Amino acid sequence: MRRLPRPPSLDRGRAVRALLAFALAFGSVTAVAGVEYGAFAAMGCYLDAYGNRDPYPRRATLTALLTGGFVLSFFAASLAAGHTWAMVAVLSLVAVAATLFVDTLDLSGPGGYFVVLVAALGAFLPPADPAAAAVRSGLVGLGAACAWLFETIGTLTSPHRPEQRAASTALKDVAAFARAAAGAGPGPPDGPLADARQRACASLHRAWTALDETRPGWRRRGPDAPRLALHTLLTRLEGVLEVVEDSLCEDGAPVPGPWPRLLLDTAGQVRAGRVPDPWPGPAAAPGGPAPCAATAPWPAPLPPRRRPGDEVRRLYAPSSPFPAVALRVGLAVAGGTTIAALVPVLHPAWVAVGAAAALQGGPWRRPTWRSGWRLAGTVLGVGLTAAAFHSYEPGVWVTVALASAGHALYRGLPRSSLFVRTMLSTPVALLIADAATLGRPGLGDLATYRLLDVSLGLALGMATTLLVRGIPVRRVRAAVQGAVAATAAALLDRLRTGSADPRSLGKAWEALAALWTMYAAVPAEEIRTTRTAAQLWPTLLALRRLLAWNLLAPPGLLGPGEADRTGAYLDALSTAAGAGLPGSPEIRAALPSPSLPGHPDLARRLADLHRALASSPPAFTGRRRRGGHLWRRVLRRR
Repeated sequence: MRRLPRPPSLDRGRAVRALLAFALAFGSVTAVAGVEYGAFAAMGCYLDAYGNRDPYPRRATLTALLTGGFVLSFFAASLAAGHTWAMVAVLSLVAVAATLFVDTLDLSGPGGYFVVLVAALGAFLPPADPAAAAVRSGLVGLGAACAWLFETIGTLTSPHRPEQRAASTALKDVAAFARAAAGAGPGPPDGPLADARQRACASLHRAWTALDETRPGWRRRGPDAPRLALHTLLTRLEGVLEVVEDSLCEDGAPVPGPWPRLLLDTAGQVRAGRVPDPWPGPAAAPGGPAPCAATAPWPAPLPPRRRPGDEVRRLYAPSSPFPAVALRVGLAVAGGTTIAALVPVLHPAWVAVGAAAALQGGPWRRPTWRSGWRLAGTVLGVGLTAAAFHSYEPGVWVTVALASAGHALYRGLPRSSLFVRTMLSTPVALLIADAATLGRPGLGDLATYRLLDVSLGLALGMATTLLVRGIPVRRVRAAVQGAVAATAAALLDRLRTGSADPRSLGKAWEALAALWTMYAAVPAEEIRTTRTAAQLWPTLLALRRLLAWNLLAPPGLLGPGEADRTGAYLDALSTAAGAGLPGSPEIRAALPSPSLPGHPDLARRLADLHRALASSPPAFTGRRRRGGHLWRRVLRRR
C-alpha cells in the first residue's frame, strides 16, 4: 500500500511567538484607537517573516534595519497615494531596494515580498496628508517592533540555538551519507547516494555560514566557548565527510560501522544545547585525514569579516545574481501597479503584490511552481473565507482573534508548504483589509476580488519572466571563475609555504559561498529548466574537496619544483574557467592538459576539478529524478 504523505510539521515555538506579537500589536492598538488603526500595526507584524534561521546577533541587527525599511516604504507610498506615476516609481524602487537588501545580506525570509506588500497597502489606501501618513507609519513601526522583540527574545534564554540547530542538521545529514556510503561500496555515487551526498555538503555549508554570521556579536571580545566548540566540531566533521567521500574511491577505506550512530548521538546533544568539547569524534580511517585533528586555527575556514563597504560592493559584483533578480521584481511590480491604477479593480494593492509573489516569497523553486501553488492556495483560502463569512460579518475582537490565530499557524509552517501557507494567509489578509476599510464592502466581496486581483498579479509576474531574463550567463561564469581562482590561490599558498594561509583560505571559502548562492539562485529564476545548476554542481563539489584537503592535510607534502609546476597548472585552470560554463565547448577548448602532482590524494582532487569543468551534465529528459532538488530544501535564501 502506498504511504500517504506526512502533514507539514509545525514550528510551535515560532507559532507562539508570532501569535503573541500579532495579538499584542493588533489588539492593543485596536483597544486604544480602533480596529482601523489596529490594522496598520498588524501590517508591521509581517516583519516576523524574516530572520528566523539567522543567528541572534545578526538577526537583531538586520531586522531592526528592516523595521526602518517597513516604516519608510509605507510612509513614502502613503504620500504617493492617488498619483499613479508616483505610486509606480515608489513601489518599483521599494521592490528593488528590498530585494537587494534581503538577498545580498542573505537574510532568511521571502525576499522583499512583505516589504512590497506593506508599501502597496499604503499606496492604495485613500490619500492622506503627511501628518496622517506619519501616524499610520508609526503604527506600522509599532507592529514591527513587537515582532522584532519576540523574534530576538530567544537571545536571553538560548543565545546559540540557531547555529546549534544548523550544526545538528549537518551532523544528521553526514550520518545519513555515511550510512548510505557504507552500504553502497566503492563507485561513483548515483541515485539516493548522490542525493545524500548533496544534502550532507549543503548542510555542512549552511552550518559554517550560520557560525560565520555570529561574528558581528563578538567583534571585540572574541568568540565564546560554545562557538569555539562548534568551530572545532565542524572542522572535525569536515574530516569525517572527507573520509566518507574517499570511501567511494576504488582505493578508499570503508566507513567504520559505529560512525553513523555516533554522529546521530552527537547531533542530538548539539540540538539540545550540549556541544561536546572535545567532541568524541571517530578515529581516523587508514589513509584518510584525521577527523579529530582540528589543524586550522580560528577563524579558518571562515572568510574574513567584511566591512560595510564590502557588503555594498557585493551589489554590483560580476558574480552576484541579485541585481538581475531585483530588476525583474521591480519591473513586475511596476507593471502590476500601473495596471492596478488604470483598471477598476477593488483592491489594487493585491495586483502589485501578486506580481511580486510570482517571483519571490516562496521556497527556491521556479516561478511557474510558485505561481501555481499560490493560485491554488488563494482559491481555497478565498473559498473558505467566502463560505465562513457569507452571511456573517465578524466583530472587532473576533477579527483580532481569527487574524492572530491564522497568522500564527501561517508562520509556524515550513517554507516548503507554500500551498497551505497561502491558504492560511489569504483569510488573514482579508480580515486586515476588512478592518482597515471598516467593513466596506464586506468580506464576501473582498474575497471574490482578492481572487481576481491576485490572479491578475500572478499572470503579470509570469509575463515578466518571459520578457526579462533571470540571471545572465556572464554572471554565472564570473561566479565559477572567481571560485576557481580563489581556490587556486589558496592552494598555491599552501604548496609554497607548507601550511594553509588563513587569509587566502578564507577568501577561497568566501568565493565558494558565492558559487553556492549562484547554484541555488539560478533555478529559482528560470521559467524553464536550463540544467545550469546541474552544470555547476560537479565543479562546486570538486572545489569544496580541494579546500577541505587544504584545511585538513598535513603540511609539507610537495617539493618546491613540483609545487611550482602544480601552481602553473592551477593558474591555467583559473584562466580557462572564465571561457564559458562548465561542460561548454569553449571551456573544454581552453582547459590545459592535466599536470598533476605526485601526491595521489591531491592529484585525484585536481583531476576531479579538471573533469568537472570539462564534462557536460547528463541530458535532461523532461522528467525529474525522484529525490531531486534536495539542495533547495537545505539552503535558505534568502
